[in-house]
Amino acid sequence: MRILLVDHGCCDHPAARVHALRRHLAALGVSATVCGPSTVPGLERQPPGMHGIHLHDVAAASRPFLAAVRAGTAEEFVAAVADVPARLLGLVRETARQMIAEAADAAFPDAIFVLHAGILADLAIETGAPVVVHVSAVDLDAAARRPSLRRLVAAALGSSGVVVAADAPVASALADAWLTADPDASDRVETWPLADDCAARIAAACGRALSRRRGA
Repeated sequence: MRILLVDHGCCDHPAARVHALRRHLAALGVSATVCGPSTVPGLERQPPGMHGIHLHDVAAASRPFLAAVRAGTAEEFVAAVADVPARLLGLVRETARQMIAEAADAAFPDAIFVLHAGILADLAIETGAPVVVHVSAVDLDAAARRPSLRRLVAAALGSSGVVVAADAPVASALADAWLTADPDASDRVETWPLADDCAARIAAACGRALSRRRGA
């Protein structure tokens, strides 16, 4: 199986969480590549298997957002997006759209696993590959603060083959406020946290998303 991992956290450093997941997947025989925010200029060498979304120059128009990009955590990135001016958010999304599309074209993944339900989730859906989205409370709180962001996140969750809640309260929030119109929600939602030992769960969830796409 080939999986594209899309993270909202900075993916520059080889020790970043998403690269650890890539290595754990490789140990299971799964070919995984990474796409996510980067502060490294596009012409500089990227870590192996990395497709960086180069946001440093774009983010410079907003100090809070630039700080979130530099901070590196997905949670800070997702939370900061809720307050980014609309024009800047459009530039960020267009930059991300191009890189995610390029990563998908290069990796030709069987499925895409998105870490966090942020602005990159619906862009993963646009590639046409089956998608799994892992959702945390931070994601839902940030999306709820901005109607346009809520629509993007809700659309991504509705179109995903599998939705993974980080814990039971997030699963309840998804059922109560985000997937209420989906009759298949109970079949698509799983609950487990992101952890160092979750590579097998990622592969299994991606396999289920692929099976749903194939109608199996």
